[in-house]
Amino acid sequence: MNFIDLFAGIGGFHLALSRLDMNCVFASEIDSHAREVYKLNHKISDEIFNEDIRSISPDAIPDHDILCGGFPCQPFSQAGHKRGFDDVHKSERGNLFHYIADIIKEKRPNAFILENVRHLLKHDEGRTFQTIRDILEKELNYTVYFKIIKATDFGRPQHRPRIYIVGFNNHTVNTVPSFEFPKPTGTTMTMSDVWEGDCSREIGFTLRVGGKGSPLNDRRNWDGYLVNGQEVRLSPKEGKRMMGFPDDFQLSKSKTQAMKQLGNSVCVDVVYHVGLAVKKYLEQNQISANESDGMANFNKGEWGELYAFLKAIQNPQIKFGDTNTNILNTNDFITVFSLQHNDQPYQYTIQNNQLIISENGVLISEHNIDEILNQERLDQFKNDIVNSKATFEIQDQNILETLKINSFKGSSFSKKDVSVGFNYQHMCIENDPLGIKSFLGNNPTLLNASSNTNFIFEVNGFQGRIDDVNSIDTKNKVRDRIAYIVEHGGSFTFNKCEKPTFEENLFRVDSCMPQILGNLLLQYYSGSGSEIAQLITDDSEKIKIKRLLEAMLLGMFPSKLWDGNYSSNGIIVVRKLGDLLLYHTLKRNILMNYLFENTKLDTPSTSRHGFGKLIEEKNGSKFFKLNLQIRNT
Repeated sequence: MNFIDLFAGIGGFHLALSRLDMNCVFASEIDSHAREVYKLNHKISDEIFNEDIRSISPDAIPDHDILCGGFPCQPFSQAGHKRGFDDVHKSERGNLFHYIADIIKEKRPNAFILENVRHLLKHDEGRTFQTIRDILEKELNYTVYFKIIKATDFGRPQHRPRIYIVGFNNHTVNTVPSFEFPKPTGTTMTMSDVWEGDCSREIGFTLRVGGKGSPLNDRRNWDGYLVNGQEVRLSPKEGKRMMGFPDDFQLSKSKTQAMKQLGNSVCVDVVYHVGLAVKKYLEQNQISANESDGMANFNKGEWGELYAFLKAIQNPQIKFGDTNTNILNTNDFITVFSLQHNDQPYQYTIQNNQLIISENGVLISEHNIDEILNQERLDQFKNDIVNSKATFEIQDQNILETLKINSFKGSSFSKKDVSVGFNYQHMCIENDPLGIKSFLGNNPTLLNASSNTNFIFEVNGFQGRIDDVNSIDTKNKVRDRIAYIVEHGGSFTFNKCEKPTFEENLFRVDSCMPQILGNLLLQYYSGSGSEIAQLITDDSEKIKIKRLLEAMLLGMFPSKLWDGNYSSNGIIVVRKLGDLLLYHTLKRNILMNYLFENTKLDTPSTSRHGFGKLIEEKNGSKFFKLNLQIRNT
């Protein structure tokens, strides 16, 4: 099994899982001293050793079976400021869990193992941990388990209680059998073994970062011991034994750095036993490709795409739309004669009210369209979509069985949802790639929010307190935080896009595009309106924005370097009444004007996507992020 090691430190996860014959395919650690130690001991290649998790797009991370991460604990620690998700005083420590979530969402590993301080459970009266569970369970669809485990449970002489969060992908793992955390083996080593002498304590103090040197009888003492009747202080040698690192493991030569690295690490023995339990669970319960072909619950957007597919079979004449999402001309339409979803092996051919289903040219079945897809049946399908929430199953499963449809999820990096063969005027076009946008649920997005779509602004001249800004929690908190910063002398200057890949994609549309969008976002979040057509008034910028919107619709993804090509030639729009309209590059001016006039900026979750807070980096520079999400209207 392959794993990745996030917030890797000196590689406690790496050491433990390597002992289980697992292979590390990617690691990330920002601390330069810890990186040196990691490379020295684990011989990791620079090509797969990332420095700042905020700088890499999730799709650039290699595929893996297990994601591991001891994400920064200081924001949730009982001993720290306990700012939680609001800790932005040292490189956004509090927001970094959301980068883990982005990677899980993109790479869909079979399992994850996360570690943090036990106070995470109680932080903000349990709301922080509930947010984490909601993201992992409801948004990402993993079955989650958690347990507080001590180092003493697995042989090491310090309590060091930490919460371990384990999750399994419901699509690739049979999660019906419960996962069981490993049973404690008990303490097999004492502090006398650690010191190789007579220590007055059997179980040692939990290793910490900083605050060393207190008197032995002081409650703050954690590094002082009485051994053979003499007062002694922990050195890296004893620290390694308490944490489960071998004696020959090489730490930084600086004792201060070495003890910091140990204090920030995981207990290797605990991770080993948790990792072993996860490995056995996956070996017993991982679902094979053949077993996972059953029908899954879909969300409104996915069911809407399937509705469009069925509607095009039932009524193969699809009219072109105008700029205002009305029918352009009742006599201007395409006539569909074939369909294929890009994730399905079957071809659907329409001939004289007959639907012919084939696979690689071999006939599978033939049906009368009026019998299998009458208007009443489609109306019920549409009502199921409109009246349901989140993910759901439609009532009429027979229609899916008849048409041999058991999945309707699109490709991660293609704007094509279906290939359509159609006649238009004197043209016969086969296998034309088209996307689908459904308005049967919430208005669809043209650009989904993620950390990839964050824009970073440098803040200069601000005379207030960071906590005063970030504590503003009004209904329009981003707008009010911006206003507060300006009122206290601050000014905003666009710095860069958070992810270089997205910035490069914008440059490929136009060299001014990052700056144009930066200005657009400042207007929007400052309260100047959301409609793109109202915010962009400069004629030159209008042309550039139209090109950008077309690229987003037909070819570009924020997290993947764009080659300038389109994977779709247009979209089928499902209107709220259930009828279909076509927007196509055959009528490019209408397509681009439709996008420009019917898109708006949207505000996604600020905490989920890590924006809307004043951030202070370690060098004292202050930054503020704004997120770009674009929705069709």
